[in-house]
Amino acid sequence: MKYSKKITLLIGLPLLFTLLWQLVQFQKVTFLETSNLCFLFAGILLIIGLFWYTLSSGVFDFFNFSMKKSAHIIKGGSEKLEVKPLSKSVGTGYKTVLLAGTILLGISILSLVGFYL
Repeated sequence: MKYSKKITLLIGLPLLFTLLWQLVQFQKVTFLETSNLCFLFAGILLIIGLFWYTLSSGVFDFFNFSMKKSAHIIKGGSEKLEVKPLSKSVGTGYKTVLLAGTILLGISILSLVGFYL
């Protein structure tokens, strides 16, 4: 996977927020708070990325097709319905989100190890 500015933003902004939050709230930066806040951001990114991956894998394609077809029949449409698969609609951008979430999780684990050392 190619390194991009999106990954830098998805990692840099939560880290910047984490550091600023600690400086405003506690007037110091600690390993424990860094670990906690990075874990929260990593969890959010990983949940979004995994949900996106599930959609792009094609699991919900038939469900999407059947719902659109039944809505088309209820509306009384007589022409043939062409439905674009849901997996083609969402794309493969989940890789960037998953990578950023994994890196933030790694930073969280490293700062937790630093706290206990």
